Amino acid sequence: MIYRCEDKHVCFSKDDLKFCAMKECTYPTTVISNVDIDWFYKINKNGLCIRYHDINKIIEDPNMPLTVKKQISKIFFKV
Repeated sequence: MIYRCEDKHVCFSKDDLKFCAMKECTYPTTVISNVDIDWFYKINKNGLCIRYHDINKIIEDPNMPLTVKKQISKIFFKV
């Protein structure tokens, strides 16, 4: 699932996150999507956290699979 906290961190995790998984962040999370993007678990088996304003880096990364870019674009269409 995809979570977001008050400090604008976005977490991709298969675990049920009550609190943000970003290092040193203790804010509670809310689910923004039930979609699991399995590719992120290749980077880290527990998932991945990034800052919301860095979502565009995923889309712009030439090494990122097109399917991941499309999924991210659908979820974060304002980015």
